[in-house]
Amino acid sequence: MDLQQPIHNLIDLALQEDIRSGDITTLACISKNAQAQAKVILKQAGIVAGLPFLEILFKRIHPDIKVHLEVKEGSFQKAGTLLGTIIGPMRAIITGERVALNLIQHASGVATITAAYVKKVTGWDCLIMDTRKTLPGLRFLEKYAVKIGGGHNHRFGLDDRLIIKTNHLAYLAQSKQTVAETVVSLKNLHPELPVEIEVEETERLLEALETDVDAIMLINMAPEEAKKCVEIIKKTSKKVYIESSGAITLDTVHAYAKTGVHGISIGDLTHSVEALDIRMRLTYQN
Repeated sequence: MDLQQPIHNLIDLALQEDIRSGDITTLACISKNAQAQAKVILKQAGIVAGLPFLEILFKRIHPDIKVHLEVKEGSFQKAGTLLGTIIGPMRAIITGERVALNLIQHASGVATITAAYVKKVTGWDCLIMDTRKTLPGLRFLEKYAVKIGGGHNHRFGLDDRLIIKTNHLAYLAQSKQTVAETVVSLKNLHPELPVEIEVEETERLLEALETDVDAIMLINMAPEEAKKCVEIIKKTSKKVYIESSGAITLDTVHAYAKTGVHGISIGDLTHSVEALDIRMRLTYQN
């Protein structure tokens, strides 16, 4: 999925949210002819993300602003690194500063934690994936940052993959519908989409393996239990994608990768990530 246009829309929304009728303090204090230079400086080591969007953002405020980037998007940088320079009308730079920093600090935080998870599974054929546990309105930015950090995107919304979750399974059991019948029905309704089933225990796994499911998500399992499930799946002739999810941390992700799963989805990549510390140092130019 193309993430660029939704992020451009996010920039417009964020600027509208912050500027509203105008930056009244800046308009009162700063001459319209004043020019300035702002240095974007990384205060905390990490993976930088969102830098290409700075020019888009500042051009929205004033067409004469120029942005010069000094580092590559997605690169690891040390604290104190000059990431880029913004030159142009001082009013416009001050007005856009907070939104610009919010955007790149958050994106860089997501990219940095994602890269840490990816590093933990190095050597294993296992993908690190995001989830739908994103901040409202920021899903596309966060999923972009996950990719910058070396991760992979899970579904973007409820309409691009069929996942039979525990709530669905509970309803099916009460309504006397079998999982096998449901998988057939879903594939008939949406033959272009993969079908995935959440599995919390071995009994549910065996039931899933009796269907024509495309993927199985092992949720809330200890690594030892997940490994047993992977072994059961691999003893069958079924070629299904195996995923682990649920309360997996930096300390435990390596153990899950060793179980043989193909991917690990992690909500912590986005829903509670710490922003990377980035500052702007502004100087007035005569």
